[in-house]
Amino acid sequence: MVTLTSLTNSSVLSWAIGAVVLFETPFDNIFSGPRKLVTILAFVAVYTLAFLWQNQVTEIVPEPYLDEVFHIPQAQAYCRAAYEVWDPKLTTPPGLYAFSTVWIKTLGYGVCSVYNLRRFSVFALCITMVYAFECRTLITSIWQRNPLATAKPTGIISAKTPYVPNFRSFVTSIWHRDPPATTKIPRAGIMKKDAILTASSIALFPPLFLFSGLFYTDVLSTCLVLTSYRLFLQRKSFYENSGSGFLRIYVTGMVALTMRQTNIFWVAIFMGGSEAVRIIKMNESPSTATKPASRTWPEIIMATFSQYSRGDIHDVPLQDAGVTDFILCALSIAVAILCHPILILSRLLPYIALLISFMLFVLWNGSVVLGDKSNHVATIHITQLLYLFPFLAFFTAPLIIPSFFQHTVATLKSKFSFRKATPAVIYTTLALLTTLAIIHYNTIIHPFTLADNRHYVFYVFRYSILRHPLIRYLLAPIYLLCAWAVYLAFIPLPSDSYSSPSDTGSAPTTKPTEPTRTQGAEAALPPPTMSNTTNTTSTLLLLLIPTALSLITAPLVEPRYFILPWVFYRLHLPTPSASPSASTPRWDGILGGKTKWLWFEMLWFLLINAITGYIFLYRGFKWPQEPGKVQRFMW
Repeated sequence: MVTLTSLTNSSVLSWAIGAVVLFETPFDNIFSGPRKLVTILAFVAVYTLAFLWQNQVTEIVPEPYLDEVFHIPQAQAYCRAAYEVWDPKLTTPPGLYAFSTVWIKTLGYGVCSVYNLRRFSVFALCITMVYAFECRTLITSIWQRNPLATAKPTGIISAKTPYVPNFRSFVTSIWHRDPPATTKIPRAGIMKKDAILTASSIALFPPLFLFSGLFYTDVLSTCLVLTSYRLFLQRKSFYENSGSGFLRIYVTGMVALTMRQTNIFWVAIFMGGSEAVRIIKMNESPSTATKPASRTWPEIIMATFSQYSRGDIHDVPLQDAGVTDFILCALSIAVAILCHPILILSRLLPYIALLISFMLFVLWNGSVVLGDKSNHVATIHITQLLYLFPFLAFFTAPLIIPSFFQHTVATLKSKFSFRKATPAVIYTTLALLTTLAIIHYNTIIHPFTLADNRHYVFYVFRYSILRHPLIRYLLAPIYLLCAWAVYLAFIPLPSDSYSSPSDTGSAPTTKPTEPTRTQGAEAALPPPTMSNTTNTTSTLLLLLIPTALSLITAPLVEPRYFILPWVFYRLHLPTPSASPSASTPRWDGILGGKTKWLWFEMLWFLLINAITGYIFLYRGFKWPQEPGKVQRFMW
């Protein structure tokens, strides 16, 4: 008898095979252009480290450990084509088992042994590095061009024409592989150095790297979300206004959801929101009204509403943003969407389809998780966001600390004014009071957190929050300080900005001159420097929304839940870098400049990985209730 469960499980194999066909390989981009040798060496180095780590783990821990007790038998059942077998304790969909089965069968390994399944995690980590490189390259490419300066699309349907599905064009365009007209990946050496160092850091990120030696969902889940983000950054759905663009985004998003349900916040909400903002900016219409010398408040409100309705949204650079700018940014985006519903909704079809598919799954399943539903009930856990900021500050310390001190020195050198300081004092006081209220009313300690002393979170809670009732409140200033440091790292210093004196006073919404066809897309690119960042209020808001949704709904505190928020934060984190001059020695060009902090970040990660890896392998302990079985510390 064919049940819904067996039918669903077996269909995942089709999803995996379809994904392999539809995904475009990015290897031709990462291993070409400037610094090709450095890129290959970085990739080989990461692969070697992951391979050695996986081999050492399998040698010392040959049996499935912790959650592998559930994952590995399920994958082995898929290898035997026993799709009707399902462990009711598993909470996530079967994407990991389908992909690993396809990978092992395709390469002819035959047996889904513990070693082969863990080796698949190494493969997934390497692909994650490749997609992280692609995403960072595309992001820095957008920074160089200025997102408002991109040429108008030249596809089948114009920018202002809603997408109308056509079955024939939908089918015939599935295999169409033409690249977007204006998104050629830049080949400047300085940009590629930044991209490869960033990708290496993401691959070596300790909570991610440790699981590359085990058979967990985290590595492949991150890989598939980055695959979706790369597709978004390439603007396939915009320039390829066809069934091909729709299909790629929808299928990629659905495959990401077969790994972890919370990926919906990134592949649908974050990317859908980013797509909406991009479409609004690309379709901004010029104003024909003249500004009178003086206006009343009703006239100002109507003029502002008219401005937002034209697509001229309030999206200022972060270095110029205040608290009210974030409110106006959200309001202006909402107004622009409401004034152009058909255009926006037609562009968001794949993301809306993802949301509908996810909601149908929840209705059919009766819960977000598949199994063990009683221990994984969604709740409101706002303190998760407070825990996130020390997490980000700790792991990104080599980049955050220099930026924090540079901003602090710049502030101290500026002229003090009580008028300017008063709002800062008010906002800080309100933030502190809000943080204290969240701690008092919403601190949730899940039973699993205190029941398992194999995780570092157990000791963090035991020696901080649970040490004394007042400690949780004393941590409030630390949360705010870390949040402020994380925010400042998102803002380039004025001395690092790529702009002439005449540019500094221009309005944020002013668009640079669009290049002509004869000039080509690269004519809009300024000289290769990593300083021309354009993180704006909408960027931060769009990153904050999925981060909050994915964290505050989880009662259990686990560093694994912070992986994707950190990855997206790191991808968008500006790295100021001066272009090496002709007289700069060769090694200064590779290790010098302000990108030296990227090298410090990698060394920081290597140190953490060495310590946590050593503890995992050689500092095990035993539980009295499980004699003879070694327990190990991990994230």
